[in-house]
Amino acid sequence: MIDKYDKGTIDIFDPEHWHPANKPAKKEEHKEQTEKVKSPYQMNRQELREYYKNKREEDRVKRYVNNLHASDEYVRRLEDQLVTTKAFIKFNNLEPDLEKYKQKVQEVNNATKKEKTKT
Repeated sequence: MIDKYDKGTIDIFDPEHWHPANKPAKKEEHKEQTEKVKSPYQMNRQELREYYKNKREEDRVKRYVNNLHASDEYVRRLEDQLVTTKAFIKFNNLEPDLEKYKQKVQEVNNATKKEKTKT
């Protein structure tokens, strides 16, 4: 098994590696864990305004996306088609063909744009 932190092999039967809590965290990870968002009670007025403004915006986006996903049948069908298509392309190793197709489409689009600008 390759450890993503050490980039080497480890012994999976070593008790030190049985649980992730036994492995010491890297400095960056430890720093991210110790950095905590201030509580609203500890913020000044300007920080509170920014905090609640961001929170309102995030909540608005979440409500919109959740409502759209839950209620719109058309969006659900498109999501299903996208997942099916991506799985089909990946399973049949069609990525190079897809790239060629995208390049051809891009060339056609560029040609039509040039024709529209000339007229």
